[in-house]
Amino acid sequence: METCPKCDAHFPASETWERPPSLWVVTGWGFLNTNVRCPLCSSVFPAIEYRFFGLLSPKYFKTLYLGLLTSIILLAVCQWLFK
Repeated sequence: METCPKCDAHFPASETWERPPSLWVVTGWGFLNTNVRCPLCSSVFPAIEYRFFGLLSPKYFKTLYLGLLTSIILLAVCQWLFK
């Protein structure tokens, strides 16, 4: 359950997830957006309780995603340099 910092309302984060701009979805960064919108006061803020795959918090998921992306890029560069 999320708590709005503005009006102290409690609500589930998965139902009020703020949808990212369409350009973010095309580039792949859209699913990393963890903002939620309060159903009472319409305030938008980063989710604290939202979980990706039911396990990872947004902070750890972003770290895992960026680490995986960096590893893939480094592997591609090594393959290109040492062929």
